[in-house]
Amino acid sequence: MRFKSLLLIVTAVFGLQAQNTDLGGYLKLFVHPNLNSPYQWEQLGTRMQLHVGQTLGEQAAFYSALNFNYDLLTHSMQVKPVEAYVDFFSDFADVRLGRQFIFWGKTDWINPTDNINPWDYRNITAEIEDYRLPVLAAKADIYVGDADLQLVWLPKFEPNRIPMTIPDSIAGFPVQHQPEALPENEPANSELGLRLSASAFQVDYALSYYYGFEKNPTVRLEMIPTQGRFVHSTTYGRQHVFGFDFVTTFDKLAIKGEGAWFLTSDRDGRDIFAENPHIQYVLGADYVFSDRFSLNAQFVQTIRLKYNRKYEEQTRLARHMSLDDVPEQYVQSISGRMQYRWNDFLSLQIISVLNLKDSDYFILPIISYAYADGVNLYLGATVLGGPKNSPFGRSKNSSRAFAELKYSF
Repeated sequence: MRFKSLLLIVTAVFGLQAQNTDLGGYLKLFVHPNLNSPYQWEQLGTRMQLHVGQTLGEQAAFYSALNFNYDLLTHSMQVKPVEAYVDFFSDFADVRLGRQFIFWGKTDWINPTDNINPWDYRNITAEIEDYRLPVLAAKADIYVGDADLQLVWLPKFEPNRIPMTIPDSIAGFPVQHQPEALPENEPANSELGLRLSASAFQVDYALSYYYGFEKNPTVRLEMIPTQGRFVHSTTYGRQHVFGFDFVTTFDKLAIKGEGAWFLTSDRDGRDIFAENPHIQYVLGADYVFSDRFSLNAQFVQTIRLKYNRKYEEQTRLARHMSLDDVPEQYVQSISGRMQYRWNDFLSLQIISVLNLKDSDYFILPIISYAYADGVNLYLGATVLGGPKNSPFGRSKNSSRAFAELKYSF
C-alpha cells in the first residue's frame, strides 16, 4: 500500500509541475438497488476520480488516477488508487511499470486467455473499470517485424471478487469459517505472462502462456464427524494456461475464436473441491448491420480432463455431501451481445450468457444517454437466474439494477 500511495504522490507532483499537463477526471453519482425482496440498497454513493498524465519528451510518460468514493449508506470515505504507471518508449520496445490494465484475448465477455486482471463480479455495471481490477505489473512489448512479444510480471496475486454466502450451519451442524488463504506476498509467488501477437493471411492471432494462481478460489466445506461440525476454507492453486486466439474479417462480418488449456493444481482430478485440468474454447462472430446496429453470437464449451464421475459421486457420499454439486465433464453455453444506437445521444447494449444444460442465465442490459457534453446517464441491471443449484441460479440473490450519472471534466 505504501508503494502505491508513494507512486501516486510522485506522479501527481511531477505532473502538476510539468507544462501541458493532462489533468482531468469525473464525478459520478450511483444507485444500486438489489432486485430481490426486500429490495435493499447495495450501493448508494458518489465517486470523484482525478487523473493526471504527462508525456516527458519522446521516450517516457506517466499516468495516475485516484478514486475518492463516498458511501452514503455508511457515511464513509474510501480513497482508492486505480491506475498509476510510468511508460518508457523506444523503437523496438515499450515498457510500462505500475498499476495497470492488461487485457488478452479477442472474443467477447468470455475470454479463456484473459487471466491477468481479475474481475469484481460484485460490481458489474456500465463501465469496465468498475468490474475489472487493475494489477501491479511490469509489462514489456518487444516488436519484431509485425509481431509483438509481450512479457508480463506480476509481483502480487489478486483474486476475483465473487459474491459468496456460506451459512453458519448446515443440517443442524455448525460451520467453522477459516480465514481466506491468499498466497503470501513474496517473490516465489509472483506470476508471469507471455503473449506473441502476429498476423498472417488476413488473420490476426496470438499465442499466450500464463503461469500464476487460479483467480477463483477452491472452496472447501468438509464435515468432521468426530467433532460434529463443518469446516469452510478457501485456497488458491497454481496453474499453467496455454492459450490461442484469432480474428479475421470479411466486410461486415468478423469471425473470432479463443481457447486455452488450463493445467490446474488438481493434476490427477482426485480433489473433488479443486477444479480439474480443463480446456475451454469460444467460437463466435460479429456482424455489423449498419453504423447503428451490430450483433455478436458465441458458442462456449468447457471440457474437464482427468474426470471420473463415479469417483466424484462416491467421494461426496462418503463425506456426507450432496450430489447436486457434482460437476459435468462437458459444459456448453451460448453468449451474445446486441448494440443499437438510436442517435448520437441514446444507445442500448445487451450482453447475455445462457448455460445450455440448466438453462440458467446472465443478462446485462445497459442504456446510455449523453445528456450534454461530458454528462452521461447509465441505466441497467445485472440479472442472474436459473435452477437453485445451477451456476447463475446460485447467484440469483446478487441480481441488481443500477443508475449512474457521470460528469467528466
